[in-house]
Amino acid sequence: MPDTAVSPRRLELEALIRVLVEEHTRMKEGLGQVRASVARRDFASASLALKGLESVFRQHIADEEAQVLRSLIDRMGVKGASEEIKVFQQHRPIYQLMQKVKELSALSAPELEANQARLAALFDDHTLAEEQRVFPKAIRKS
Repeated sequence: MPDTAVSPRRLELEALIRVLVEEHTRMKEGLGQVRASVARRDFASASLALKGLESVFRQHIADEEAQVLRSLIDRMGVKGASEEIKVFQQHRPIYQLMQKVKELSALSAPELEANQARLAALFDDHTLAEEQRVFPKAIRKS
């Protein structure tokens, strides 16, 4: 991911998780806009929608990794949080796909559609895992 540092938000864990879930919804909506733009062959709009998602995604990752993952590791240890760590390791491939789809001028229409579909599927699987497996463990007391 880019070098530009993003500082985690200072929120209590339960409040942060509510914000993160809301952001999942916003990012899915943004990816829906990308999908619609690609379907219309409006690649400039697709690129613009992804650019808008990038800052939200980067902040989101900073918060998840600095606070949610840290909380899980502190409480469960690295071995105990190994499944949650695997979920968070999906951040880099999601970001890389976002970047690839954003580089629209270099992609043919079939490549663009395939990458956009892969990005949407990966993001859906990732957010589902966070919301159903990771976040509940993070807010569970001991």
